[in-house]
Amino acid sequence: MKDTMIDIMVSMMPLMKPFMWFGVVVAIIGFIFVIAKYALKSDNTKIIVWSGRLVFLVSVFFLAAQVAGHFLSMPPTINFGDSSKFEFILVSFWQIGAAFLVSGLIIKFIGASNKSQQS
Repeated sequence: MKDTMIDIMVSMMPLMKPFMWFGVVVAIIGFIFVIAKYALKSDNTKIIVWSGRLVFLVSVFFLAAQVAGHFLSMPPTINFGDSSKFEFILVSFWQIGAAFLVSGLIIKFIGASNKSQQS
């Protein structure tokens, strides 16, 4: 069982950086629509709710992957450096998940607030 999980984890690692960038793009879209909601007085609550949920799901995935990595004695990280130049800027999955969790909560609570004042 443990060997199978290690094989799955190793095969998924190249896909983690694009998945992280997907979460960043969704979070940016959420923040743009939150700002547009207040600056332009537009009603974009569905987009805000969905972007908040997607960012929250990305954060849960990264936090769960961190727990699974510790179970396998292989804490997962993403390298933001250039490995061809031997630059290693390693960021743990729990840090990425925590950043997405905070941004998802901000999108949810700021974007979902002010519902009673729009009537």
